[in-house]
Amino acid sequence: MVKASALHLVLVITLVITVVLGSLIYLHFFYRGQQQKIDRWDALKQDMDAGTSLALSTYFPYTQQGDSLMLSPITLRDSLRIGKKQWGFLDAVTVHSWRGEDTLKRSFLSGVQPKDSTVLYIVDEDRPLSISGKTVIQGTAFLPQSGIRPAFVDGEYYQGIEEMVDGQIKESGQALPAYDTERIDVIKSRYKENLLESADIPSNGSLRHSFFETTRYYRFPVASSLFADSVSGNLVILADSSIHISAQTIWEDAIVIAPHIKLEDDFTGKGQFFAFDSLTVGKNVALRYPSVLGLLTADSLNDPLRISIGENSRIQGMVLLHRADVPDQMDLLELQKNVTVEGQLISFGLLKYTDPMTINGGVYAYRLITQRPSSLYENYLISLNLERNKLHPYYIAPFFWTTDKPAPQKIVKWLN
Repeated sequence: MVKASALHLVLVITLVITVVLGSLIYLHFFYRGQQQKIDRWDALKQDMDAGTSLALSTYFPYTQQGDSLMLSPITLRDSLRIGKKQWGFLDAVTVHSWRGEDTLKRSFLSGVQPKDSTVLYIVDEDRPLSISGKTVIQGTAFLPQSGIRPAFVDGEYYQGIEEMVDGQIKESGQALPAYDTERIDVIKSRYKENLLESADIPSNGSLRHSFFETTRYYRFPVASSLFADSVSGNLVILADSSIHISAQTIWEDAIVIAPHIKLEDDFTGKGQFFAFDSLTVGKNVALRYPSVLGLLTADSLNDPLRISIGENSRIQGMVLLHRADVPDQMDLLELQKNVTVEGQLISFGLLKYTDPMTINGGVYAYRLITQRPSSLYENYLISLNLERNKLHPYYIAPFFWTTDKPAPQKIVKWLN
């Protein structure tokens, strides 16, 4: 009886030890597998960071015929795929890293750090610049050789600091600084090459397309309004003639290219809008960072063209009026009352404004004009706030100006 009880006890103890040892072995393999998985994800994340740094390098080429495939420069084991393309005046970048079935991916828009602290650049046409009212200029100002002087306008004299410019004053040239013409050529060629081959845009609903996929083009065949609920992602909308974008449409990152573009009153969104003949922005429009408005005029057009931005509108990004050969009868970039631009305002022609106006960033123009009750004033700064130091310290600009040395590229926004 005692021997049977002892044998029973031994069997029970053996079973318990077996279960415990089996559990320990299972836990060992489980936690080792989990640790290996964590190590793989950490390695893939390092690969992603390396791929991101490589894509932001000024020497990394655009991948027009497919993404670049390579081994990870960190582990030399994992695979890395990088895609980089021009997206209007920004770059769109995708990075994939994988080992076996484990995959990480990211996408983002990139731009360039502003090259300097320029707040004002007025081309030298042998016309002095006058300043009046409560005008504030903070930053580096490139002015005509004839300089800047205080003036009376409608009985009001200049009421600012004695130096008139809170920053350096430098002489401007007889044209705006050098810029990247390739971006403009790519936008124009993209319109010509894809207009007839694109699918007609759906009449309503939502349009969304990932930047991890090939760019999708839609055609707007007749002049009418776009009433889609939302348009977002890797989409380019092309129009034969004109397109009106409703204030009810939610817009995110997509591009529009058309002869005529109108953003209706109270429109809100972020994107890039490129017109060839006219670009009209209604009242109370809010274009959030990073947005671009561009009128890319063909030199073959003789009549002056214009961008118009309505009252109380706010643009965060870049506004561009471009013509390669500036004619005597210049194109017009017009800003109504209480317009705010946070970024860059660039006019290869006339810049007409109605005060008050606020620019947190930089203004580049051939000539300024403003209409007052008493007269039309040329090259007068009247009750304007031009303050470079109020531009967000982490603002990343679109690609436009060229520099002697390639400027550092930075992430503007994460996508998807």
